[in-house]
Amino acid sequence: MKGYMKNGRVADTARMLEAMRRQDDKNSHPDEVTYTTVVSAFVKAGLMDRARQVLAEMARMGVPANRITYNVLLKGYCKQLQIDKAEDLLREMAEDAGIEPDVVSYNIIIDGCILIDDSAGALSFFNEMRTRGIAPTKISYTTLMKAFAMSGQPKLANRVFDEMMRDPRVKVDLIAWNMLVEGYCRLGLIEDAKRVVSRMKENGFHPNVATYGSLANGVSLARKPGEALLLWKEIKERCVVKKREESEGDSSPPMLKPDEGLLDMLADICVRAAFFKKALEIIACMEENGIPPNKTKFKKIYVEMHSRMFTSKHASQARVERRVERTRAAEAFKFWLGLPNSYYGSEWKLGPRED
Repeated sequence: MKGYMKNGRVADTARMLEAMRRQDDKNSHPDEVTYTTVVSAFVKAGLMDRARQVLAEMARMGVPANRITYNVLLKGYCKQLQIDKAEDLLREMAEDAGIEPDVVSYNIIIDGCILIDDSAGALSFFNEMRTRGIAPTKISYTTLMKAFAMSGQPKLANRVFDEMMRDPRVKVDLIAWNMLVEGYCRLGLIEDAKRVVSRMKENGFHPNVATYGSLANGVSLARKPGEALLLWKEIKERCVVKKREESEGDSSPPMLKPDEGLLDMLADICVRAAFFKKALEIIACMEENGIPPNKTKFKKIYVEMHSRMFTSKHASQARVERRVERTRAAEAFKFWLGLPNSYYGSEWKLGPRED
């Protein structure tokens, strides 16, 4: 049954339940695990009404549902954005079935509130959970932080983080730090995000790809391309293989393997800001890591934003001279794009053919 459920074979899962009911041996009759597996199959298929029918059948057959059964149903309603039904089920679980919701139940419904952008609802369920005497876990705190970060309330996310730091039962991890960084970066508050990263490092945590990805998005939103250069410098240093013996007291940051999203965002910022030399460095890093650069996208950006760059009749001679190196980088980038360029002009000039 579990195999059928995992492969989405709902009809086969239900047929096995029916076959088990008909067994002469009562020991082979469905129990709460059997019914919960069928409920999971219907929930996975998005058939919430059928899943509730199975729950009702459990009651008729005298098989008590357990907390896991209800949590599976809660997750199904939240996934379908039916938070009202999830809330009703939470009350039914405690009042009718006599099963007290646990921290997993509340984490599921708090996460469901995020899906409908209801940070107030997430906070309400978080407080209700504590009123019931249920201690928040690391997931509870980070999920609530996510609710505030996604709704553009980084200060409230920071308050939740500070409370998490004070809770002796919970150990703050990199996910929580990253959620705090994300909250500020979503609004382009790059300086606040950088302060969080500094605190993170002071507490012994090294930024990972997710941290740098948030910072890159924040830099793009804040339109501060200079920050992208500093970010790329740090990332590049961590991409270099360092031949050193690992020791327990070594506090150096671990090697970093950047992903496509991070490198593409940094390259995008550099191309838009006409930092072509750095853009080519990032593109080389992408190719070294087996990531194909989106040449079509970068070509479109270049043509739309820089096709007349360095060729304007209004540019002074002094300005042109100051940008010799930058011009050369631009021509190299055009060469990579396949656009007409003068980067290899002198090397490829042919003299008159001799008869």
